[in-house]
Parts: sequence; C-alpha cells; structure tokens
Amino acid sequence: MPDLPTGTVTFLFTDLEGSTRLWQEHPEAMKPALARHDEILRSAVAAHDGHVVKTTGDGAHAAFADARSALLAARAAQLALASETWGTTGPLRVRIGVHTGPAELRDGDYYGTAVNRAARLMSVAHGGQVVVSLTTEELVRDDLADGTSLRDLGDHQLRDLARAERVFQLCASGLQADFPPLQSLDAYAGNLPAQLTSFVGRQEELSAVGDVLRASRLVTLTGVGGVGKTRLALQTAAELLPELPDGAWFCELAAATDAETLVQIVAATLGAPPRAGTALDGSVLDFLRTRRALLILDNCEHLLDTAAELAERILQSCPGVRILATSREGLAVAGEQVRPLRSLSALDAEQLLAERARAVAPQFAVTAGNEAAVGEICRRLDGIPLAIELAAARLEAMSPVEIAQLLDERFRLLTGGRRTAVERHQTLRATVDWSYSLLDETDRTVYERLGVFAGSFDGSAAAAVVSGDGAEDWDVRETLGRLVRRSMLVAEPRDTGATRYSMLETLRQYARERLDDSGVGDRWRRRHAEHYANLAGEFGPGLRGADELSVRARVREELDNLRAAVNWALDCNERDDIECGIAIIAELGNAASADVASGIGVWAGRAVPAADGSTPGRRHAVLGAAAYTAMQSGGDPQRARALALDALRDGVPADSPNALLAHNALAMSEGYLTGWTTGIAVMLGAPADLAAVPDNGYYASAMLATTATMMVVNGDRAAARPLADLALTRARQIRNPTCLALALFTVGWIEWEENPAAALTAIEESTALTRAGAVDGALGTALGLAARIRARLGDATGACRALREAVEYSRDVGDTANLGFALFEMLDVLVASGHARFAARLAGALTDGVFRDLLTQVGGDESGRRQRTIERVRDEIEPAEFAADWARGAAMTHTEVIDVTLSELDELLAAGGAAQPA
Repeated sequence: MPDLPTGTVTFLFTDLEGSTRLWQEHPEAMKPALARHDEILRSAVAAHDGHVVKTTGDGAHAAFADARSALLAARAAQLALASETWGTTGPLRVRIGVHTGPAELRDGDYYGTAVNRAARLMSVAHGGQVVVSLTTEELVRDDLADGTSLRDLGDHQLRDLARAERVFQLCASGLQADFPPLQSLDAYAGNLPAQLTSFVGRQEELSAVGDVLRASRLVTLTGVGGVGKTRLALQTAAELLPELPDGAWFCELAAATDAETLVQIVAATLGAPPRAGTALDGSVLDFLRTRRALLILDNCEHLLDTAAELAERILQSCPGVRILATSREGLAVAGEQVRPLRSLSALDAEQLLAERARAVAPQFAVTAGNEAAVGEICRRLDGIPLAIELAAARLEAMSPVEIAQLLDERFRLLTGGRRTAVERHQTLRATVDWSYSLLDETDRTVYERLGVFAGSFDGSAAAAVVSGDGAEDWDVRETLGRLVRRSMLVAEPRDTGATRYSMLETLRQYARERLDDSGVGDRWRRRHAEHYANLAGEFGPGLRGADELSVRARVREELDNLRAAVNWALDCNERDDIECGIAIIAELGNAASADVASGIGVWAGRAVPAADGSTPGRRHAVLGAAAYTAMQSGGDPQRARALALDALRDGVPADSPNALLAHNALAMSEGYLTGWTTGIAVMLGAPADLAAVPDNGYYASAMLATTATMMVVNGDRAAARPLADLALTRARQIRNPTCLALALFTVGWIEWEENPAAALTAIEESTALTRAGAVDGALGTALGLAARIRARLGDATGACRALREAVEYSRDVGDTANLGFALFEMLDVLVASGHARFAARLAGALTDGVFRDLLTQVGGDESGRRQRTIERVRDEIEPAEFAADWARGAAMTHTEVIDVTLSELDELLAAGGAAQPA
C-alpha cells in the first residue's frame, strides 16, 4: 500500500443503499454489478490522489491529503455511477459522506473521532447524495471547482450521539439535487440524549447487539459498573432508529428507589398519560400496545424484580415493542438474551484514553516516551471505560508515567468525574461501592476473601481457600455463580470441561482493601499459600512422569496464584508461612531449566536467604534451581558455582524434589570457568551422588543427555554417542517429554556433521515436543542448531526462519546463553549471503561488546568453531571496514543487537534467504 496521508486527513465513506434487498432479489446479477461498483469507486479515488483504505461490506473508506480532492472524487464517483448501465439490478445508488480531521494511522488503518464522524455523516445521507461536514466545507469554501456548490442543510444530530453537526450537500451539474430530509436523529421520535463525547471502539459489539435485538425482543447488557453498558445501549438504539417508526426511549432508572418510582420514570419518559381507574403501569401498557418502538431500561440491578416484571408485561401486551436493558445481571425473563459486555481491547482502551485526554490537555498525544505508561494504565485499569476516562481527566496536571506509578492507589487517584454524571460514576470507588452494596452478607464475605487469588482459579480452589467462618463449601460454590451473574466475576469454560473464574484487577483491589480493613487479610492469604503449596506437591512428581505436558499446563494455569503465594510467604516473619513459599519453589524447581519463562527460577534466587531454615531436601532443591538460573539466564558462572556447591555441601538428600539441578548448574559453571573436562567429571559423578534418590528413569535419562551434550561441546563425539543413545532409550521408556526432547537434541548435535538429515529429524522432533509444552530451556540452542543444519543442507530460508525464532524466543524469556548460541550461528548465514559487513558488527558485539563473555564461556570444540567463524568474517572484508564495523558492533546495547539482528533476518527472508555457508 502506498504511503497514506497523516496529520489532518479528509475521509470519504460510501455505502450502497438497499444492498440487502438487492442481494436478495438479484443474487447472481449483484456479483458483477458490485465488482463494477467497486471499480468505479476505486478509479474515482485514485484519479484524485486518494487512497482506498479498505472496503466495508458494500462500501468503501478512502483517505485524502486535501479536502478539495475528496469532493472532486465524490462528484466523479456519483456521476460515473449514475451514467453506468446496470442491467437487472437497476441503478446502484450510493451515499457518500466527507469529513476532515486529525487521525492516527496504525498498521495501515486509521483510528480516531474523525474517522467515526465521517462514517456517521455518510449514514444519514440517501442514495445518490454526497454530504459534507462543516469542517470540510470551511476548507473548500473558497476553492470549489467550477459548477460545484455546497448547500447548507442545517444542524443535525448524527448517530454517534455526539454534538450536532452542520451538514452540507454537494451540488453539481449531473448530480441529483433534491432528496428527502436527512436520516439523522432529528427525524425520529424518542429521547436519546446527545452525548458530549465520541463513541470509541465496540464496533463488533455494536453490530452484534443490534442483530440480537432484531431477532429477540428482550436483550440485557450485563457487565461490571463503568464498562460502558449504557453507552453501548444508546448507540445501538441510534443505529436501529430507521427501523423503529415510534422511536427509541431511554429510561434512566438509577434514581428509582422502589417499584412505584420505577414505573413513574418509565411513564414520564414515554409521556404516557395516566388514565382514570387504571394503575400507572397499565397506562404504560396502553400507551405502548400499538407502537413499534425500543424501550431502554437503564440500570435495573437495584430493582431487578420490578424491572423484570414490567419488562415481561410489556413483552406480553405490546408486540411491537423491543426492550434493551442494562444491568449487573440478567432479568431472568422468558425469551431474554443476555449479552455480557467485556472490557475494551487494548487498542480501543488506548484510543479512548487519548481522545478523552485531549479534552483537558489539547496537545496530548501518545508518543514513544509515554506509550508504555499509557498501555500500563489501560491494562491495569482492566480496559474499563469509566476508569480510563477518570484517568484521562488527571492528565490535565499529571503525566501518564506519574499516573501509572499511582495506580495502586486507584480509588484515591480516580476521583472527580463529570459533575453531571450519575453520582456513583463520579469516582471509581463509588462505582464499585454500588455493586458491593447490592450483595448479601454471605456474598460480600466470599467476594472479599476471593481477593487473595491472583489471575484465575477454579471452584475447588475457591472452596478450599475461602470456606469457613460463615461461608461453607456449598455457600462458596453458590456465591461464585451469583457473582458471575452480577458481573463481579468472569467465568471462563475450558476445553477440559472445567470452569476458571477471574476478577478484574479493580474489583480484586477493592476486595483486598475490604479484607484488610477487617483485619483478617493475612489469615486468608495463609490459607491461599497453604493450598498452593499442597497443589505444588501434587504437581512435582507429575512433571517427571509421562503426563508431564498436562501437569505443566496446570502449573502454567496456576502460575499467577503460585507466584502470589510465594511472594506473600517470603515476605512473612513466621517460619511456617515462609515454608509454604519454599515448598512451592522446591517442588516446581525444575522449571528453572524446563520452563524458563515461568520465572520460577527467579523465585528460587529470591528464596536463597530463607532456604537454610527449611528441610535438607527443599534447601537442596531451591539452591539448585537458583544456581541453574544464575548460569542460564543471568550468565553468572561464579554465582552459579557458589550456589551449586552450597546446595551440595551435604550431598543430595533422598527427599530432594529436584535432585539433579545443582549438579547441572555446577557442571555448566565449571565448564565455563575451568573447562569442560571438569564439567563432564561433575556429571559423571552425579549417578553415585543420586543413588539414594527414588527415580523412575527421569534423572538417569537427564544425566546421560547432559553429560553427552557437554562431551559434544568438548569435541568428544565418540564418547558422547553411546550416552546419548542410552539417554534416548531411557526417555522413550518413561515417555517423559522433557527427557525425550533433551535426548533427541543431544543426538541431533552429535550427528549434525556426519548425518545432517537424520540430525535435523531428531532436532525437529525435539522442538515439536518443546512447542507442545515440554522443556523450553534449550529451545534457543535447538533452533540455532536447526539453522546450522538447514544451512548445511542448502535450505537458507529455513535457516533464517529458525534463527529468527531462536533470537526472538531467547530474548523474550531472558535466556542469555541460548541467545548467544543463536547469534553465533547467524554469522555463517550472514557471510554466505553477502552481508559480511553486518556480520563484522555482530562479531564485535559477541566478542568485545555486551555479549563478550559468551565466546570464552563455551570453550572446547564449540569455542574453536566460533573462533574460526569470526576469522572467516574477517577474511571477507577490508581490514579498515572490518575494524570500523567491529567497533560499531561492540558499542551497541543488548537491545540494539537483538533489534538489528531481527531486522537483518527479515531482510534475508524477504530476499529469499541466504546462500549456503561454506
């Protein structure tokens, strides 16, 4: 796509009038007719230097750098459409709207109020008509083409419910001049209130709710307070107005205190006259009985039974009336369609923040300097529109970074909403207070205690953690359902058949504050930590068995809760509390090597000072995990060796939940510090040290594979081969995916030179297991090795793809050692593809820059290979150029090295890969 205009842009929207009818009546003829329609529009836009951004159903969205060109394109399109011979479909009549304003361009599409306004403007026009906003008219007023004029049609309320728009009609020779009144809100009955701000996002929801309301006479929008139910209901009503001869009527029920006042509000809104001898609700029914209208019952939750009864009677007595209700939970009326409203997407939330911010700080924009803070604000406020609007109001006097830093105090920070807003929407706390006040005592108790969970949880965990003292097991399970119905919990059915529950962070923080204010917060956090320590005890053995993948999926599913439990426990003073955290880390410690991204190895590093007070087995497991993490992710062999030796000071306790990690860390660190012969000796001694540890074959296979790998690095493939074969045999016997992935990787590394095709098969089987959920600690190295083999086999494109995944993955999980392996593999590919200058820069970073330690840490045969690769780079270019590029690479930061490497790989892939390395 050519460069699209930025800054102030003129947008042109088109839509084919009566397209649904035409498709129904002429399905075959419409296909070629619509193709010709598209061709005419695109030709008119292109002829006037415009760009078709995208097609929208039977219309188009185009952008122009100047308003005059947009009007000329609109005129040309209408003239061409009018002069075309259309055949059996009859003339295709297109309406066009043109509006100018600032917009944000991202990923080839535009966002912002101006885009939406242009689309809304188009929607009020008739087929054959071109309508123009005041903003556009002012830009072209003194520069109209000959024979062209703009007729003032007056102020009109568009269907975005924002401020009224002055609308003009484009007039020119050959264009139809007279049309019925515009289809704006002014032309319809009802009382939909004009909104002072734009409608942002929710386009999918808007379309879906409209479709459901056409099919069902009662639709209820449910969701947490402030999520935007009312705004979506109003916008849906505005979109449906052309289908409602008797209009749409908005009944705000928040002020109703009982059944009588609720009915009074509805009657007053409709203007239903009271009738002698008839109750007021009867008068409402009489008034609506013959009408085709939409009734919006807004905020029903505090008088749910009354609202439900009235809705049911209206549906029974008034066949032409549809009802759109908003509530924290459904009305439970026969035929009701409940549509839960979720938070805004990240993109829509950021757009909302930016637009609302400009109301108080007109120069505000999302920039590289504040983009991360804006994203954090929207994420931590759960994408709740009310919370985001309150945060935006603070941007008058604070920066996004400052607001993001204060979000732990969100209930104090987010105050001072619009004075005209419903009282409970003027502050975030008031909104949540309203929801909380509608709960009974048991539901409040359970809700507060559920605040100790992080992320999602299942019903069994909820019952185990928060039951007791006035909320027994069954009470908890019943309350979960009620909280879901009241939009204070989200239920997420999983493929396994289980249901996970989650709470928006704003609601969770409120629950925790309530719990802490009652003085019993730590009691329930202790219950939470004890539950997850027990659960970790169940997970640990499973990770070493044939069902590892399903167990590891459970661990990842519970990771937020496990992390919360560990962090709370390690911050405690009581030994029993601390021990909960130690137990979790010890049982799950093999994730330090098998699931680097989980962060459990980092927890182990934090737990080192507390480990001495634990049992010998847990102490050994925690220190071993911390040692491995220091070596693998931190690249600190000195600390890794010290921690590993400390873990092994009394041998390997028989009850260590992770008996091999300390040996692995010690062998790796010794290999880097003193040579691989020493590291291999550590691993060869491991079987005797682990003799008392119960083993289903997991440790035996892992020890053999690790020892063989170190032998390969040291250049002794002959000695490594039988160990690797035995490791693979053991792994296939126990069917543990991690052991199998490690053994296959080792076999592939041994065979890559002599039998590259077989080696690639083994490596690809290994990475397939990893992607399925097995060990990921060696994925970066495995992908780097796959790239080496593919390059040797002549598959340059495959090599580049493998390297790109290796670099991106290792970066994302913070795996420095495997990142270095992939970067060194990159050098051969670069030289072979004629990119020796960049290879020199990368070599400088790998030897004299931020990755300088990686060459010396490897040692053995692999170190020699890397030295030879660097010499090959040196031989490819002139000495002065090599020195300059080398120095440039040595000066790059860690992030710069990764970013430019990924960019270089993208170039190679776009060019079809690289040549085969020599």
